[in-house]
Amino acid sequence: MRQETREIAGVNVTLSWPTDDDLIVKGVTFLLPGSMVSISEYNGLRDVLIEKDHLVVSFFINVLWPFFDNHQTQARKVRAIFDDLVSLYQNLPQLYSVVGHSVGGKIALLLTAVVDPSRVGVVLALDAVDTNPVQFTNEKGGNFPLKGSLEHVDPPTSGTAANVPPDPDSALQSKLRNIPIVLTCTDGGLGIPKNHNAEAIHRFNSTTTTFHRDEHAGHMAYCDNGGGWAGKIMPDIGTKEGNANARKNAQNLIRQLL
Repeated sequence: MRQETREIAGVNVTLSWPTDDDLIVKGVTFLLPGSMVSISEYNGLRDVLIEKDHLVVSFFINVLWPFFDNHQTQARKVRAIFDDLVSLYQNLPQLYSVVGHSVGGKIALLLTAVVDPSRVGVVLALDAVDTNPVQFTNEKGGNFPLKGSLEHVDPPTSGTAANVPPDPDSALQSKLRNIPIVLTCTDGGLGIPKNHNAEAIHRFNSTTTTFHRDEHAGHMAYCDNGGGWAGKIMPDIGTKEGNANARKNAQNLIRQLL
């Protein structure tokens, strides 16, 4: 594995390559951490993605800035980073996958719902949380649909794609393409309301998402070391065995999906 940190589209990004040979890359996956959680907490998931010969792209997610429209801003960062990546590395595929935990999972859903559905290939949202604001689990309606539709798509703001006119044939294919969306849910933790957790997201999108429950696991179960300092403010309600099983299940889902 070769790892480098560089600025892409104005974002400090960590790139993990399968080998020194860029041509070996078979896919691109954004590995999005939970709120204020170090990306090093997901090295176990990263290693499984590397096994699949994927370029793994990660960056720290600061949910405190910007104060408004934070989650969609983070999703637009992903889109802009991929715009620049495919310009920098001509051999990369035109679709990317997203594995996200907690708020990273919600950002993954925003990408496939409204921000960049034409280029998202697979989504694995680990214990996604739909809060601040609620966009997928509002009982009164008005939720974003998880269908891979091009409705409400934001136009690219940077990179080569911003200057390329849309391809009608490509748009049609995107509308017809089913995007695999897999949600997992744990027993939760402090500040995760059940009416806005991953199970609730699945309930609103039962025909277009697949759902897996990780029993006896806490919200930070997918982290290698409990989420670091961010995990310390969220009491771990999972058992040691339940947390370990959740991490193993997430790794197996990656192997199955990619």
